[in-house]
Amino acid sequence: MRVVLVGQKNGKAVIRWPQYACLSFVLSMFVGMWAGGTFYLVAGRWSHDAVLYGIAIGLGIVGVGLLKGLRTPPDRLSPID
Repeated sequence: MRVVLVGQKNGKAVIRWPQYACLSFVLSMFVGMWAGGTFYLVAGRWSHDAVLYGIAIGLGIVGVGLLKGLRTPPDRLSPID
């Protein structure tokens, strides 16, 4: 399955905001809980900081994907109806 964050419409790059918001929320929560769970297994205690760092990493991953899509020439992007 491929998630399209940036597509082409009328010859211009267009950001698909609902997909971007959903993907950033889901990915950041997943990475945050993974980081918190890993910290819990290693240290034996829960850390809210580890969860927040994981959320920041997840948002960064989605942000890099958005920037990569915006740098792609519009003729190479997937068309949006």
